[in-house]
Amino acid sequence: MTQEEKNEITTEVNAVMNSMMEGMKNLDASQAFEANFLLNDDFKYIDIHGKVLDSKAFLEEVHSNFDVAKKVEFGFSEPDIRIVTTDVAIVTIIYHGTFYFPETTLTFPDCGSTLVLEKTADGWKVIHFQESLQESDFVMSDPE
Repeated sequence: MTQEEKNEITTEVNAVMNSMMEGMKNLDASQAFEANFLLNDDFKYIDIHGKVLDSKAFLEEVHSNFDVAKKVEFGFSEPDIRIVTTDVAIVTIIYHGTFYFPETTLTFPDCGSTLVLEKTADGWKVIHFQESLQESDFVMSDPE
């Protein structure tokens, strides 16, 4: 693969990541995840507790936070994109955030995430998503 091909793929994958991050910042689960993830029987999500979830359970978890939060604040590192083949890329990103719910907040420090993307007929889609954070790092508090 030429450097030009790698650069083109990196640009395409970066667009998916930007769309995902923008959706997350806007509490738009459809934009963040449903539009950018290949949510079929092969999709896997490994949550911060090490639990493996399928696409249905992943979406339930996403919606349990995104649908009830009043607002959210996220900070993202620059995605580190590694092109494996012309059809597979691995992205590493670090982010932190706070969800503001009606009765409480959920704040978490840097969360390391790895996403595996595959090029499909519909463009690049996340087929595997893993997050790492020590559970003890979550802090629940009452809103101010």
